[in-house]
Amino acid sequence: MTSLIHNCRLLTPGEEICPVSISINDEGFIAGIGKDASFDSGVGYDAGGFYAVPGFIDIHTHGVSGCDLSDATVEAVRMISETKLSEGVTTYLPTTLTLPPENLKAMAGAVAEYRENEEFARTPSMHIEGPYINPNCLGAQNGEYVRLPDVDEILALNEIAPVGVVSLAVEMEGAVDFIREMQQHGITTSGAHSAATYAQFCAGREAGLTHLTHYCNQMTPLHHREVGLVGAGLLDDEVMTEMICDTIHLCPDMIRLAFKHRPVETIILITDSMAASWLGDGEYTIGGLQVSVKEGQARLAEGNLAGSTLRYNEGLKNIVEITGLPLNHLVATTAANQARSLGLNDRGHLEAGFLADIVLLDEAFEVKAVFVGGDQKL
Repeated sequence: MTSLIHNCRLLTPGEEICPVSISINDEGFIAGIGKDASFDSGVGYDAGGFYAVPGFIDIHTHGVSGCDLSDATVEAVRMISETKLSEGVTTYLPTTLTLPPENLKAMAGAVAEYRENEEFARTPSMHIEGPYINPNCLGAQNGEYVRLPDVDEILALNEIAPVGVVSLAVEMEGAVDFIREMQQHGITTSGAHSAATYAQFCAGREAGLTHLTHYCNQMTPLHHREVGLVGAGLLDDEVMTEMICDTIHLCPDMIRLAFKHRPVETIILITDSMAASWLGDGEYTIGGLQVSVKEGQARLAEGNLAGSTLRYNEGLKNIVEITGLPLNHLVATTAANQARSLGLNDRGHLEAGFLADIVLLDEAFEVKAVFVGGDQKL
């Protein structure tokens, strides 16, 4: 374990301190941060003046490097966990697709096996995207396996591996009661693949809905006579909005609009990455559906976007360039907001008492080193 990282420019929400040293205790937590010469003794890891930021938290990713959670093997989860470190992701939620119950159980089993020995990125819980979605808003989900919200199904999965988030269409039969039940079990619910009206969104919010999944994509668009879910994301100052900032799922102007009208504390950067991420153009699958990747865009044969090939650090670079907002302001969207909204109270900030999950970035946002609990993983 590295006990001291020195000569870095620390960036944590609302603060920039440089030069700085970060000391790490034997339990893998930050013991202190100092600027004086006696603290910065020169031993340990020399960060070379790079930015030190909280390890990124990607709460929505299906796969990378030719692997998908739908493979339902511990080897696939391990490969995803290792590759995500190269993007600066130290915590992520392995994310499912709309598939039969037995497939979801197999995926949960693979996550549970990896959690017994988390060699690479941390996996505190799973994100269940689908199968409780609107069949008219499938995107790249398999309509054959869409079904109504089922509390027992989620609780059974939760017994295998913790469930952190369930994305669902709030207008489906039984959804509001399901949201209320999930809240009682400490499971976050998020509006997704939905044709909900604003009124239906409000009913879900009252029941406990707190997130919107891949904002603007496969959800009711903004209209001057019905603002829908996109309008909800502009009107509600507390709902957490996932954003895929690859400039494909959201054009630069939409990214700029969202950051102008939403509190930065409510925006969560995600990748929604699929197996083609880190591999390039070609033919792939996502949840059993055929996907073609061309010039970095993953699409089904009918043209629907099918996840992304975005790397997490690239998303951060994009929002800095598009919005022009300060990096120490925007860094909240990469870890602190996720941690707060999911109750991961031991991460998301670089402060004494927090996990020493640290990423070093250069000014081009390239990942130079990654530490998980003080152990250098990259």
